[in-house]
Amino acid sequence: MSQNKVGAVLIVGAGIAGIQAALDLAESGYLVHLVEESSAIGGTMPMLDKTFPTNDCSMCILSPKLVECGRHLNVRIYTNSQVIKSEGEAGNFKVTIKQKARFIDLDKCTGCGACSEACPVKVDDEFNQGLGKRKAAYKQYSQAFPNAFAIDEKNCLYQTRGRAKGKDICKKCEKACQAGAINHQMEDKEIEVEVGSMILNPGFKVFDASKLDYYGYGKIKSVLTSLEFERLLSASGPFDGHLVRPFDQKEPQRIAWIQCVGSRNVKIDKNYCSGV
Repeated sequence: MSQNKVGAVLIVGAGIAGIQAALDLAESGYLVHLVEESSAIGGTMPMLDKTFPTNDCSMCILSPKLVECGRHLNVRIYTNSQVIKSEGEAGNFKVTIKQKARFIDLDKCTGCGACSEACPVKVDDEFNQGLGKRKAAYKQYSQAFPNAFAIDEKNCLYQTRGRAKGKDICKKCEKACQAGAINHQMEDKEIEVEVGSMILNPGFKVFDASKLDYYGYGKIKSVLTSLEFERLLSASGPFDGHLVRPFDQKEPQRIAWIQCVGSRNVKIDKNYCSGV
């Protein structure tokens, strides 16, 4: 085994677990490379309205950690990124990170939102569980770090219709940005880092109740998942925290809770249940 130990750590996944691990290691003197697939760190926690058991708002807990992680001299953050290759052995790894183009310069973007206001494209907002809309030039949530917008390549008019043909289609965001941060010619890039160890925090995927027609979800408009309900309750959500039915924006008269939907279902390999 090699004796050349590298005093750096790679963390894959920048949800609350990855952020806390990065801060703990950085405070211990290690150089941390924090890799996140989406355009901002934070994961699922920012979507929650309140957290158990203190009943604090999730952002009250998370926001200071976002700021500290962003400012810490020992933390390097790579958003829109994935690990594509790893070579070496424990204590000495060479890792290749692929960072997709953001089309907005992080050093120039002031987070003003002018690009989003000018953008004509509206798509379902994944952060709000599809209950609201966002633009193709967007920021995941208001307190997101990096405090910069990103352009959704799959829905941007210029990227999907104009760039390949060499035509200046749309580009309204570029005209609106006074900081000159928009760069539609930005390319994906690969970054190599050397680390001594790796921590994997892949997070989780939300159970898709619509696939197996649980209790009419996806067909009956008033049936919601718990995460959709969290976005309804949140003050930063699509209805400003006012509890209404999303399809007609009227207050519900009665609410029924169904626990453990999808648990102990052998068809989807879920043979466990939660307890309350």
